Amino acid sequence: MRVLVVHRYYWPDKPPCAGIMRLIAKHLAADGHDVDVLTSQPSYRESSRQNRRQRVEQLDTVSVTRLSLPTEAGSSVWRVVNALHLGFQTLLRSVFKKYDLVIVATVPPVLGGFFSALAAKITRARFIYYCMDLHPEIGCISGDFANPMLFRVLQVFDDWACRQSMPVLVLSEDMRNTLRQRPRGGEYCIEVMNNFALPFEHALTESAGLQMDKKNVRLRLIYAGNMGRFQSLGTLLDAMGRLAYRKDIELVMMGEGVAKPELVAQQKKTNANVLFFDYQPVEVAKVAIQNADIGVVALIPGMYRYAYPSKTMGYLEQGRPILAMVETESELVMRMVEEGYGFSVPIGDPEALAELLVRLAEDSFWKGPMSQSAFAAFEKYFSAPVVLAKWSQLVGQP
Repeated sequence: MRVLVVHRYYWPDKPPCAGIMRLIAKHLAADGHDVDVLTSQPSYRESSRQNRRQRVEQLDTVSVTRLSLPTEAGSSVWRVVNALHLGFQTLLRSVFKKYDLVIVATVPPVLGGFFSALAAKITRARFIYYCMDLHPEIGCISGDFANPMLFRVLQVFDDWACRQSMPVLVLSEDMRNTLRQRPRGGEYCIEVMNNFALPFEHALTESAGLQMDKKNVRLRLIYAGNMGRFQSLGTLLDAMGRLAYRKDIELVMMGEGVAKPELVAQQKKTNANVLFFDYQPVEVAKVAIQNADIGVVALIPGMYRYAYPSKTMGYLEQGRPILAMVETESELVMRMVEEGYGFSVPIGDPEALAELLVRLAEDSFWKGPMSQSAFAAFEKYFSAPVVLAKWSQLVGQP
């Protein structure tokens, strides 16, 4: 089939979804499909723009067309302008090239799905809407779409796109249930297809700036990912502040995000045993996870209904158990408990978290068995071969 994959960011751009979409497109091409990708020049961060690529290039036997779109950091206006530009280009390409299948993920949110669904409708192509998170619901929580009129308009757009999709792909049963609760959600064709951990591209390397002495550390936690509005990280720093006297309990925070300055300031007030590092390449981040004892997953209340944190797969790939600050009724926690690879703590309870960390530091009985369970769960649910095989089956369906 002739397949068009649309996504705002694509390898070598920096977000994990850029690498995930590359491997999906590459895999479909290996299956014998003729795959085109419509994306942008690297622009996730301002520094990414230094890695400019040819406008049209063959990458992994996939034809990649890159638009020149401005960096969107901190600018809602440019996000809309870029989404419209990408959307119109999707329409034009679809009309002229007559694709059999159009696949789009939720970046850009709502408008990316709407224009791709419209392109597929006009050209009578099959449409797959890959919802890595759910919009406009998340935008309502963040405040981006807090205006009731704007939210309603965007929901109408996204509802129409979802009804065109065969199928809508979501990352969890929780996300499927959320879509079903929409006024016309019962009409959606929905399947669950989670992400996978990005495999190694280069040999694992340890940055000199990340070399950490573990001789005097009995429990090392790591949080590797976005430090933003949807993660309940203040509670984590509060718990570490209560344990500032325990230098054998250490937290590594790796990544960027709008909440990072506040978290750094919180650490300085309590002198908590917390190390902050900037965004690191995948190969460096994997080594840091290997050097930790447990990985932290944290979400604000209710967020599990709209997204599934990809850092979960990154921890499990390295055989690291999970400390989940997520509701116990979530699929993430229920699977973790069922498969035996982690611990759950109440959201917003730093005292309970601090008590758990002391117990984990005092008795390491859990490390070996939970590490084995983490590896097993990764191979069962989140490895690239397992998930990509599902993509082959999905796209190969008539």
